[in-house]
Amino acid sequence: MRLSATAGVYAVVVAILVAELILPAELLEYRRALAFSEPWRLLTGHFVHLSFLHALLNGVALLLLDRLFADRLESRDLFGMLAVVPVVMSLAFWLLLPELQWYRGLSGVLHAIFFAGCVAWIAQTAGRARWLPVAAIVGGTAKVLLEQPWDASFPVHEWLRVAVVPQAHLIGAVIGTAAGLVLRQRRQQAQPQQQQERAP
Repeated sequence: MRLSATAGVYAVVVAILVAELILPAELLEYRRALAFSEPWRLLTGHFVHLSFLHALLNGVALLLLDRLFADRLESRDLFGMLAVVPVVMSLAFWLLLPELQWYRGLSGVLHAIFFAGCVAWIAQTAGRARWLPVAAIVGGTAKVLLEQPWDASFPVHEWLRVAVVPQAHLIGAVIGTAAGLVLRQRRQQAQPQQQQERAP
């Protein structure tokens, strides 16, 4: 079953790269002024990018996260996040970042997947082995906090030579942590029922 999930992730990455090559990103990107008159932008803005390099980097990162959390996140959880988190993030942009007029990219969603995966990893690990997922989430938190401008500015990325939005990474981290806690609670509630069904 996980094999089909991985194939699905590859299909998402291919779609992202093809979209960068042939689709008009300006019609799909998040735009604050059009967020509710053209609501598809709440979702599609996270799957179009600033350049092919930007799309490729995010696509590779998604594949790596799929491999890293293959035993931690169920396929329905991963694809559910790919469908829901972009919309939640866009609404957060609209509410919390009024200075952000437009946005493209999957990086905020990638941060959400990372933090959700780490929370699931901690929940599924016992004893001393927990140090690794704890270190991963602490390192991720430090990275997100250190890169924040802590004002309304958007710093310029040296490689991409465009302004980036590290605030999206912070929002993604918060959403991902919340999603991970929800997934953990759901699994804990499902375990007694599964044990009861298996009982003779």
